[in-house]
Amino acid sequence: MGKSLDEVQRTITDKYLGEAGIHGVGISRSRNALRVYVDTSSGIDDDHKAMLEEIRKEAAPYSVLEIEEERATIT
Repeated sequence: MGKSLDEVQRTITDKYLGEAGIHGVGISRSRNALRVYVDTSSGIDDDHKAMLEEIRKEAAPYSVLEIEEERATIT
């Protein structure tokens, strides 16, 4: 049996959080998908695209929703 959505989220978070602008990984249960929060303010490069493709492969059979959002800052 495959991994649960929660298990996939933990794996992706542990492996990719902080890489290529990724600052959060959540779950969309209604869409049976991971939500990957990415700060793209510095632009999207080939490394970013390649990493997102790796995440999609590792998350399968779940979908991956890329959410472009600035990192939260402490004021």
